[in-house]
Amino acid sequence: MYNFTLKENEETISIFDDIYIKQGSNEKETTIILTNQRLMFLDYQKDDPNEILRIGNGIQYLRAKEIYYEIALSDIQKISFNKLYKVLLKNGVEFEFENPNLYKLLNDNMK
Repeated sequence: MYNFTLKENEETISIFDDIYIKQGSNEKETTIILTNQRLMFLDYQKDDPNEILRIGNGIQYLRAKEIYYEIALSDIQKISFNKLYKVLLKNGVEFEFENPNLYKLLNDNMK
C-alpha cells in the first residue's frame, strides 16, 4: 500500500517495488513511482507509532509506504548506463539504479 497524492494533471505511469538505488556509498532497496511529472521514492516510516502498537497487538492497521524524496522529471539532465543506470540532475547530484524497465520509461517520458 502506498500513501501519495498526485498533483494537478499528473498521472501514474508505473510503480516499481524493491528497486536497488545507490548514491555514493549509500545503497537502498526502495519503491519508486514514476509519473508524467516526477519520480517519487517511497518507504515505510521508521518511527511510525502505529507500528509499535501493532507489534504489541494493540491495534491492526495497513502499513503504507510514504514519500521520502521526489525529483521533478524536468530536473533530470541525462541518464547513462555503465554497470548501473546513472541519473544526473541539473544541480549536479547523481544516483544510480538497476532496473531496465524504469530506464526505458524514464527516457520515454523525458522527451
